[in-house]
Amino acid sequence: MVEFKSAEFRNESLAKEIVAFLNTSGGSIFIGIEDDGVVTGVKDNGLEERIINICRNAVTPSLIPEIYFYNADSGETVIEVKIEKGKNKPYKISNANRFYIRAGSVSIEPTNEELIRMFQEGQQLHFEVGILPGVAFSEYCDLVRFSEYCKNQRKIEVELEEFSQIANNFDVIDENKNMTIAGMLLFGKKIDRYLPQAGIQLFKYSGTDKISDIRDHQEESGDMISCIENAEKFVRNNSQNKADFNAEETRRVDTPDYEPFVIRELLANAFAHRDWSIFGQKIRLEIYDDRLELFSPGKLPNSINLTRATNGVSFYRNPLIAQILKDYGIVDKAGRGLQKILHFFKSKDLSVPIFEEDLFSFKTILKKRNS
Repeated sequence: MVEFKSAEFRNESLAKEIVAFLNTSGGSIFIGIEDDGVVTGVKDNGLEERIINICRNAVTPSLIPEIYFYNADSGETVIEVKIEKGKNKPYKISNANRFYIRAGSVSIEPTNEELIRMFQEGQQLHFEVGILPGVAFSEYCDLVRFSEYCKNQRKIEVELEEFSQIANNFDVIDENKNMTIAGMLLFGKKIDRYLPQAGIQLFKYSGTDKISDIRDHQEESGDMISCIENAEKFVRNNSQNKADFNAEETRRVDTPDYEPFVIRELLANAFAHRDWSIFGQKIRLEIYDDRLELFSPGKLPNSINLTRATNGVSFYRNPLIAQILKDYGIVDKAGRGLQKILHFFKSKDLSVPIFEEDLFSFKTILKKRNS
């Protein structure tokens, strides 16, 4: 991204562009070029120090920019202020307490959802422990399910009068006994009434694209564990086993289209890592005649890229959800899920999964094994 600035810029105007670049994907601001592209140059010898002071004092968190000087063909001097994508989001203008992002060629204030995602990327907020005001623990928590979790997964015997204290200790509720987002997703009742993004959509198509007829469709909106288990069942019901006879061992070997442990690991990762602050989309699993696709809203957390994730580097956007999924034995305790999946496919000489990421989602594509 590129922005032009006259040498007569105001400090607040430059700070706004710097903040927007930091909060988006970075870019370069060229000072001494007008909005229409005419090079007018800079003449103030103290301009470099002024730019540094803006970055240090007018932007929070502060930064040290890269500054370069160029001589245009016309002989005018132009300054480039190069801004890398920020690692400590969100950035703001200090005195105005305003946040900005880049949208095309303009800098605008983010929506509430966009601001929440920036706080998450900067590891300053875990959306999962946000509170659902008025969603009372006594009315909306499935106490049987929560009690079974305490007893079977955490080895804790809980008396009735202790439920709310234990739930608060586990961040299932707050001190006012309102459900947290994670608590609702895992142990709630009527979940989709308050979290419409919860659950998973399941589709089986009769061809290889979305214009094919839908052969089977389910929408699961219950607790997270049930969603994962029902999605696994949907895949089993809409795929086949290939029977091979092993002559050496004189027995039949059934080979599924999609390995069950791979499906479970991918589903668990989708629920543990998705961005729950994105309200308009659910996790979506689609089975085609030649492949399976799993879509999860939200890109990888800010400190993780595809290479690091597939090499076993773990970072949980939702550490509470991840821990409870580990307690249930659904998520690998060492965060080696993707590594185990890749090792399996390579050891069987199969096509490895394809992982795709954009600004708003993460998608996994599995080739059908028996095609």
